[in-house]
Amino acid sequence: MNPSFTFTAVGVIHSPYKDLKDIPRQGYLSGELTAEIEIFEEYADAASTMLAGGRYVVLFVFDKSEGYDLMLVPKSGEGEVRGLFSTRTPERINPIGLSEITVKAVNGRSITFTGVDMLDGTPVLDIKPAM
Repeated sequence: MNPSFTFTAVGVIHSPYKDLKDIPRQGYLSGELTAEIEIFEEYADAASTMLAGGRYVVLFVFDKSEGYDLMLVPKSGEGEVRGLFSTRTPERINPIGLSEITVKAVNGRSITFTGVDMLDGTPVLDIKPAM
């Protein structure tokens, strides 16, 4: 038997990316473009000691993804078929995303950051310091 889990969103991402086709493959490809994580009121204290300039990992939900394939052909249509765990596709068994960000500013419950590769409205599950 495979266990299942329930998660609670701690915030939401406000991103300039409104369409899935516009999102870069990885956050560093977005350059100095910024987005914001809005932490929900009940979790505000959890962001109180985050620092501008700090690097963090954001765990989020690919809430627009539907289904998955265990083996994939690259999106370019060229190259070797690869197993799901060897790709960065958002269509996953558990639709969890992970991105490394750099915090530019923290203002109460609002965290401005670079490293944006998330769709506007994406639910945030957790934020951790990058090591």
